[in-house]
Amino acid sequence: MNKNILSIETTSDICSVALFENQKLLSIKEDSNRNHSSLLALFVDEILKKTDFSLNSLDAIALSIGPGSYTGLRIGCSFTKGIAYSLSKPIIPINTIDSLNYSINDSNYFIVLSAYKDYFFIQEYNNGKKINKIVFDKISSIDNNKKIYGYDPNKINKNIIEILPSANNISEAAYKNYDNYICHDIKSIKPNYIKPIQFKKNIS
Repeated sequence: MNKNILSIETTSDICSVALFENQKLLSIKEDSNRNHSSLLALFVDEILKKTDFSLNSLDAIALSIGPGSYTGLRIGCSFTKGIAYSLSKPIIPINTIDSLNYSINDSNYFIVLSAYKDYFFIQEYNNGKKINKIVFDKISSIDNNKKIYGYDPNKINKNIIEILPSANNISEAAYKNYDNYICHDIKSIKPNYIKPIQFKKNIS
């Protein structure tokens, strides 16, 4: 697919920005120190200077929309919308857990993302296809006979096969679903918070 995509991932402690030209990675910048607000614009600027690429040459911006960190999602979404509005470019919203799934070749498994304390966003898969909806629970709720993939920066569970949230995964999902996911109505795009606060009474 001959499309130029700027990819943004801010749903965890990792801030990740990547630029792709016709599915070829031109440059990627990543940091895991939770400095999204100060690094996001800087990363974009550094990538553009390094590649001598113009934002006007973009076809779309791929954005990880969660679930994940409330603050990270808000920063990523606001920043991406700002660029999209100023350039009149569409956004490709990508589910964070779905993006991680592109790195997995397995049969029955779970993908998890750290959410709140020792709670996770959990999605079950069978041969790459989702089973049921995302749940918010502890790792102990998962069937011990199935593999667990995902990201746990607090290293609560040593059985998790680590896959880092990355703009690289977001871009892969965006290219494969370009025509189905692309959104020109920027106002309609909202982060998929699945906020832990919704469960506060159960976990406090």
